[in-house]
Amino acid sequence: MLVIAGGVFIFILKLSAYLVSNSVALLSDALESIINIIASIMMLAALKVASRLEDENHKYGHQKAENISALVEGILIIIAAVLIVEATVGRLFNPVGFDNIDLGLIISLCATSLNGALAVIMMREAKKNRSMALEGDSKHLFSDVMSSVGVVVGLFIASITGLYIIDPIIALCVAILLVRMGIGVLRKTSKDLMDSNCVDEEKSIIGVLEKLDGFIEYHGLKTRRSGDRVFMEVHLCVDGNVTVREAHELTIKIEKELEQTVPGIEAVIHIEDQSQCQWHKAENAP
Repeated sequence: MLVIAGGVFIFILKLSAYLVSNSVALLSDALESIINIIASIMMLAALKVASRLEDENHKYGHQKAENISALVEGILIIIAAVLIVEATVGRLFNPVGFDNIDLGLIISLCATSLNGALAVIMMREAKKNRSMALEGDSKHLFSDVMSSVGVVVGLFIASITGLYIIDPIIALCVAILLVRMGIGVLRKTSKDLMDSNCVDEEKSIIGVLEKLDGFIEYHGLKTRRSGDRVFMEVHLCVDGNVTVREAHELTIKIEKELEQTVPGIEAVIHIEDQSQCQWHKAENAP
């Protein structure tokens, strides 16, 4: 809610900077802020849905709402880039001078400073809560800060040199950065929506399994991410003489170790006796 309120105020500042200066680069900066506001509203809605407990129809929880939010945000970022290009192309062939560019740049720098502060706050919360939605939105704001700084520097140079064509060129550069960022967000969230392996977490899981004893070997390790949770499955091969109680205690021990190593993990461990493991190896032999 803080980011949404801040985003509205920042948009008003950036729009004011455009109105007093007549700079299309500052207009592109303001258009990007509209996307920030929409994305933050979606993020808030997604986090409210993702925080719901499991129910009869969603026994794995609602964390995928964060991934959906990030997916839509990536699309919105690309749409913003298209709008910027549309507003800029005409001025490439017919550059227009500035009005009160100094005041516009000062207003833009104030808005950029506020954006940077919001981005830092969001990144801290994203790491604290392991939230993909918060992380995606914070990176979006960071990119907005960087592009805004580039806009201000470029316009300052244009105002000194009188090369007003720099204005639309900067706006197009912002659009290119937005497309790159939007594709990055789409690529990352699509992997989770398609249940790709959690590469880093798998390394940690393997490290836990290899340092523990009480079983002969493991196989069939699978992982996937849903929001801030990591779901895993693994088959453990144990001695056929192990009792059900002993096997259960072994799985509890492994689950506790995994929870300490990979926060938010949901582990499903399937126990097999030695004969089943031998059959499994024969089944998968080349």
